Amino acid sequence: MDPVDPQELGRRISATWPGPVEWHASVDSTMGLVAERARSGAPEGLLIGADHQTAGRGRRGRAWIDEPGTALAMSLLLRPGCRPAEVGMVAIVVATGVASALQDLTGQAAEIVWPNDVLLDGAKTSGILCESSLSSAGVDWIVAGVGVNVRMTPAGVAGRWTPGSLAAAGFTGTRADAAAALLMAIGGAYRSWQSDGAESVLAAFADRDALRGRDLVVESAEGELRGRGAGVDDLGRLLVASGPDVSAVAAGDITRVVR
Repeated sequence: MDPVDPQELGRRISATWPGPVEWHASVDSTMGLVAERARSGAPEGLLIGADHQTAGRGRRGRAWIDEPGTALAMSLLLRPGCRPAEVGMVAIVVATGVASALQDLTGQAAEIVWPNDVLLDGAKTSGILCESSLSSAGVDWIVAGVGVNVRMTPAGVAGRWTPGSLAAAGFTGTRADAAAALLMAIGGAYRSWQSDGAESVLAAFADRDALRGRDLVVESAEGELRGRGAGVDDLGRLLVASGPDVSAVAAGDITRVVR
């Protein structure tokens, strides 16, 4: 067993993440639980994690698959007070924190695939999903869900990237060690964005951008877009260059990458 003690985790991350921290043996979805609490008025900083999710969610209705006790499934409640147009930056902020932590934990190069995958040495090790509630007054809340393969690489998972894990990348610590490092790094990136704006976060993202300079096919609500990755803008939108034109994609699916 590799347990995560919520009280101890809360103490380890208190400098950058206020909590409260809850940890469960099994839930359907940590994102669903945090969203319920958000609708009931829970404060920013709530963290709910689980050893196993029975209905973990990925982007566009995909499932997040984990084996009990081998991964990290965590969701954070954010109330950033940003404009609705800036909601897309939250996934960028979280991804830069996750990538920084995973590289520090393993010594392997971490890259980010817009908007939500983190690769270690080319293998998908973490996924991020953000859900928001908007009103006429602005952004009410955002739930940032983070999943990390720690001990095992999921079997039978089809995807564009080979699945990986922290253990496969050389990590020998505990899940609690990984959770603390991740949350400290996410908290640092989030505070930087809140206090200083997008510039430093975008610079950190650019250093790890797995799509920059690569030929892409993107499926979005506007249809298929072909071009070359050109970074992200200060609203978190993917920039795709096609000849002299540059398109900004707020939401979409990367269906092909020429590596």
